[in-house]
Amino acid sequence: MALPVEEWRQNVARRWAALEPALRERLAAAPLGEALRVGCGLFGPEVAALRRLCGRVRTDKEPATARFYREEGNRRFGRCRYSEAARLYSQAAAHEPPRSPEVALCFANRSAALFHLGHFEVCLEDIARAESHGYPDRLLPKVLLRKAECLLRLGRLQDATDTLTAVENKMTVDGIMTSSTHLTLLKKLNQLKTEIHQGSCSEPSRGAHGDIQRESEIWEENGSISESGDGAVVNKKPVRLATAFFPVLSLLNHSCSPNISVSFSGTVATVRASQPIPSGQEIFHCYGPHHCRMRVAERQQLLSQYFFECRCQACLDELEPDVESVSMRNSFCCPNCQASMQGEEMLCCSNEACAFSVSRGRLSLRLLDLQQQMEKALELLRDSKADEAIRMLLKCQMDARNFLSPEHLLMGELEDHLAQIYAALGKWQEAARHLERSIQLVEMHHGPSSVEMGHELFKLAQILFNGLAVSEALSTIQRAEEILSVHCGPQSTQIQELQEMKTCLLELPRSILQRT
Repeated sequence: MALPVEEWRQNVARRWAALEPALRERLAAAPLGEALRVGCGLFGPEVAALRRLCGRVRTDKEPATARFYREEGNRRFGRCRYSEAARLYSQAAAHEPPRSPEVALCFANRSAALFHLGHFEVCLEDIARAESHGYPDRLLPKVLLRKAECLLRLGRLQDATDTLTAVENKMTVDGIMTSSTHLTLLKKLNQLKTEIHQGSCSEPSRGAHGDIQRESEIWEENGSISESGDGAVVNKKPVRLATAFFPVLSLLNHSCSPNISVSFSGTVATVRASQPIPSGQEIFHCYGPHHCRMRVAERQQLLSQYFFECRCQACLDELEPDVESVSMRNSFCCPNCQASMQGEEMLCCSNEACAFSVSRGRLSLRLLDLQQQMEKALELLRDSKADEAIRMLLKCQMDARNFLSPEHLLMGELEDHLAQIYAALGKWQEAARHLERSIQLVEMHHGPSSVEMGHELFKLAQILFNGLAVSEALSTIQRAEEILSVHCGPQSTQIQELQEMKTCLLELPRSILQRT
């Protein structure tokens, strides 16, 4: 900011000239310490003048500079360099407007760094500053838990108990929790209640305890919607490995509709039945795209690299004229009457009364433009412009309905993206509603026991968990576990997280369970 330096100098010069000559001589000859002591005694009347001068000057803050210091602080925090992180958060706070959520977030971030440095009293002061400057209500349970842990480390057990009660009451009344930290916070709540009950006042460890805290306490406090969203709606895509490197697996014959699922852990491959296999029935493995993911002509072309033409039952069935293929479900519909379009290069409306026709290339370009608009919407989400992203996706949805079949996978992608944004905003019911529509299309395309279905149910379980929809979450967790344990194995990361969510829900305080 541009301070009125020259005006202040002129004011000081007038005050100096007004001093008695003896006092001027004394100050000029005095050591620095004495000059400061005497000068401070004379400074009182000048405070009002200084305030009057500065009050006329515009003091601009610099959000971009604040964001730079805050993000750099996050990086240092993630590397356990807590002193440097605390200093950077202080610099960020200096560039944020007072009494704003942004400066409150800086104080909350700094409190996390101070906690890990063991400065519990100062950490409590920063938490109080964050609250007084308008800390976002949706993040409040997290800093209150940190406050309770500080009080516990300081031996103030009753204050810690009171704080935990306030956290529990807030969760009961509001149900406000941020997505990527929800599981950690509920676990922490139960952990702290146990420690207080046992009268534990040990120092916080730098091991597992510190890792759990670092996972979540800073990233959510930056107010970044996209980071929160990534935690709630996780996109998982299967990766195909070269199974020919495994001698036994290489002996399995191919089918575009296999009856097994293969998962990998290091150099170990595990084969599990994905459906009941009667005694004597051959075990089939899929070398390439599943019949639910690609139409028969494209599959045959890809499989030709293995120098054979696939004659599996799925291909034979799909070649029958009365069988609806994946290409039909991903087809275009008539922009005029919404009937299906038929043909190869030139598409004609299947409704004879309509007789609309258009080139496939033209509709393909329209589809490409729609996909680009969807990507722009996700960029808006990453830039924390959730409302604009929602408006753009809803417009994309309206456009898609004009020329895509209702079963088209892109319709499911739109619902999935909307679920991601609503989850990032903490609107769990809206997120669940959109994701359930996406799941219907995923089940239609890939089947009820497919790995894609498992991943979608995993995302839905996260959303229902965050929204404290206990019964719905538990049933969804069970369905996701049944599918993912087959495709990914019981030791997979997703299965472990599902089990943690289930345990946490079953251990929720009774007051919260009564509300759900």
